[in-house]
Amino acid sequence: MRMLQSLGTDRRRALIAAALILVLASFLRLYHIGWSFSSNGVDEGIMLERSLMVSRGYQLYSGMPSDQAPLAFYVGALLDGNVLALRSFVAVLSILAIAVSMIAAKRLAGNNGMLITGLLLAVDFALLRESRLFSLDAVSSSFLALSLLPFLVYIKSGNRPMLLASGLMVGLSTASKLFGVLGLLGMLLFMVLEMRSKSEPRRRKVLDILMLVIVSAIPLGLFMVALGPGDMIQGMVFDQGHRGFEIGLKLSILGYFAVNIAYLLPLVSVRTMWKERPEYRFLLTLSFVLLAFMIFQPLTFFHHLVMLSPPLAILAGALITSALEHKKKSSETILKLVVTKRAVVSANRIIALSIIGVLVSTGFGAYGLAAQGSTIQESYAKMIKQYSSPSQWVVSGDPLMVSLADRLTPPGLVNIAYRQYPDLTEQELESEIIQYNVTVVVLCYRLNDMPGLPAFLMANGYHVPIVALIYQPFGSEPVLNLFENGIGPVTFFYKS
Repeated sequence: MRMLQSLGTDRRRALIAAALILVLASFLRLYHIGWSFSSNGVDEGIMLERSLMVSRGYQLYSGMPSDQAPLAFYVGALLDGNVLALRSFVAVLSILAIAVSMIAAKRLAGNNGMLITGLLLAVDFALLRESRLFSLDAVSSSFLALSLLPFLVYIKSGNRPMLLASGLMVGLSTASKLFGVLGLLGMLLFMVLEMRSKSEPRRRKVLDILMLVIVSAIPLGLFMVALGPGDMIQGMVFDQGHRGFEIGLKLSILGYFAVNIAYLLPLVSVRTMWKERPEYRFLLTLSFVLLAFMIFQPLTFFHHLVMLSPPLAILAGALITSALEHKKKSSETILKLVVTKRAVVSANRIIALSIIGVLVSTGFGAYGLAAQGSTIQESYAKMIKQYSSPSQWVVSGDPLMVSLADRLTPPGLVNIAYRQYPDLTEQELESEIIQYNVTVVVLCYRLNDMPGLPAFLMANGYHVPIVALIYQPFGSEPVLNLFENGIGPVTFFYKS
């Protein structure tokens, strides 16, 4: 406790501690980043393969089906769809987002708030997992985090350049994944609520709202000009609108808070924090907009929830700092009369729950880093390289194998996930294999649910190499595969 008090008042020690937290965050994200100790299903492989194909001249939406926003794929194309380069890009972006979130927390709750926020985000298992993947959710969440600091400055000072900077960052978040628009909705709802509750000039606030909306629309607007608005809207919006509601997936919300217990604290202390200051009201409004969407949208996966991490970590950092101050006051005789026993007990609970949450998340992350091994995707990528040339086409139920082998998949087969619209049929898959004269087909994941596919492949001259048994590593799938399906069993077919 004394150490935390000294960090709160000693600028030099606080800066050293902040640097150490960023070193920890960097180590957890960059250490052996080629090893994916947890996955977001086959999504990463799909995103990597799309990026590789964009780098080879295929256009999103019109030339290749896509149900996601475009920005990350074009960043991926600049790096030739390289797995390590893109995972490293996401990791560095997330570290920058943590640093900016720490600065935002410092403005609200001083040095202790900064350090607690940084520690929570550094070990946040949901965010850590996505930060080690080429994940649209991690990219979108990072840009959302970068939008918070300038918006908090705007709330305090009315600085319009900061408002525009915030709008640009939330626009980049939306252009990475449409979830980013929830950040804009949270900002707009907060501005409307504040405008209704205060006697400030409404014309200025309305103009600020219009400026925020216009600036945030620029990134997607530029892509629509380049790629065609009709194709983009069809892919990003209408192709996402046919997903059934799966109540079981809502358990991922409980899983998210189970590894981030501290993030629950602001939500249960909302009445107290809401009255405290407008910056807290904004972060709470944003958090509830995001959480409400996660509850009511048809499909909620564990990786979606990282959008909540930046605002909740800042709020939790401020709340835990307040609890530490209560503890400090309770130990000072002169102030004991103004600190109730109930407040001290509450502070103790907040601190205890926060410590438990940090230990749980750190334990998951540490276990994931310790359980290193050769991934099944790497093993089959070696076989793909052995049985195909760079100019030949490859199909796999897990596109990560194809990306690791630096091969292309027929455009219509890049998205091999279970939930897509229109759904991929066995007949369409077989037609694409014939049309593109596919050299290698790796049966796994949903391709195993197409019962006629093995017979079709054998009838069309495909073989299963005996050497494939050598490349069947056991226990090599991600060791922390929360709320995702495994890809096995795996069968390798090649055409001589």
